[in-house]
Amino acid sequence: MCIVHMRVQCSDRFSELLVGDVEHAELTIENIVGLALLEVFDKVRIDNVTVHHSPEGSDGDEGRG
Repeated sequence: MCIVHMRVQCSDRFSELLVGDVEHAELTIENIVGLALLEVFDKVRIDNVTVHHSPEGSDGDEGRG
């Protein structure tokens, strides 16, 4: 058995897609990540997907020039 922990951060550029319906966004992410992991593993169990807006508003450019 393998345990994979993931933390994903995206830019504010597409955050308007998540604001309206967080539950739908979480289910969509769970589905997409689950399908991607099934390309590598025979069975996949996803325990928790949580979407929240970060107050820092980082756009992912930290540490770049």
